Amino acid sequence: MLNDQQGTQIMAPIFSDFLDEPGMPKIINMFLDEIPKRIAALELFFNEDNKDEFCKMIHQLKGAGGGYGFPMITRMASGIEKKFRVPKKEWKHEVQKNLEDFISTLHRIHAGKDISEDT
Repeated sequence: MLNDQQGTQIMAPIFSDFLDEPGMPKIINMFLDEIPKRIAALELFFNEDNKDEFCKMIHQLKGAGGGYGFPMITRMASGIEKKFRVPKKEWKHEVQKNLEDFISTLHRIHAGKDISEDT
């Protein structure tokens, strides 16, 4: 964890494990460009109690994470998927804390985009 000039704790960006692989930075950045839209969709589906679309999005991110060098996306999405086994009316309560951590991680991954483009 880092501190900004005011002493507020900030989370360090997360970078892809594949950033140094030939041809991967451009592909990774295309994935990173989509993260804000995916976060917005997750929040929308969660807030609208749309479990089916929420589950689809989590499953897509679980599959994509490792392929772009972000195994923590796959691991965290898998943990959220395990919470889907509860009755439909209880799923939001079960998922909420994991979702907050997941979205925070997605923000940290997206924050690495601007830095990785400079390398």
